[in-house]
Amino acid sequence: MKNSFKNHILALSLALLLPLAAVAAEGPAGKADGKGPSAEERKARMEQMCKDNPERCKEMKEKMDQRRAEKKAQFEQRFKGADADGSGTISQAEAQKSLPRLARRFDQLDANKDGQISREEIAAARKARFDQQGRSDGGHHRGPRPDAGKI
Repeated sequence: MKNSFKNHILALSLALLLPLAAVAAEGPAGKADGKGPSAEERKARMEQMCKDNPERCKEMKEKMDQRRAEKKAQFEQRFKGADADGSGTISQAEAQKSLPRLARRFDQLDANKDGQISREEIAAARKARFDQQGRSDGGHHRGPRPDAGKI
């Protein structure tokens, strides 16, 4: 009886993990152009996975929401830390002092050319980058949304 139960658990585990393994095996090279599966393809796979295993789907969504919240908090902390004068924006001098990667792209990010970078300008730049890559999900499947995460 113990072996029967173990076999049942093993079969159930494999049934749950094989669809995920198949998705993972396809990886980012799901298209001939090397850019990976499209947002529509990822969405369809996610919907199928959720149909096949709703509990696992719920767990994954909860983890993604938690990670998104953590990344947003990190973004806010870094943004506030860089905003030395408390203006709600980051000047080029503040960026150079605290966020050198952001400073290198300062002119690209400063959409309105006022010499300051706002949270909204950072979010818009991220969205544009993800849209250009065909990732309409804001990069969510592999990282933070445009309004959360690293600056």
